[in-house]
Amino acid sequence: MPAFSRASDISYFILPKWVGKGISRSILEHLIEELKAMGITTILASISSLNEGSLAFHQKNGFQECGRFKDVGVKKGRFFDVIWMQRML
Repeated sequence: MPAFSRASDISYFILPKWVGKGISRSILEHLIEELKAMGITTILASISSLNEGSLAFHQKNGFQECGRFKDVGVKKGRFFDVIWMQRML
């Protein structure tokens, strides 16, 4: 949609055995460079509140919480929030 042409919603998943090896940071840095070249000025990430590692990673890399949908998901009988995080480029 033209109205949102300067924003991008990103998703990437790292297998647990590869977490902590710098792969996520490399992927994010590559995405940021590509998105900047495309004229994107803000990136959004939708993250489960149960995924504390991803939340910490994104916060450490310049993302801030910008929205939260309470109890919208259930995993193994446990309700969780979906947290939206944003980083301006």
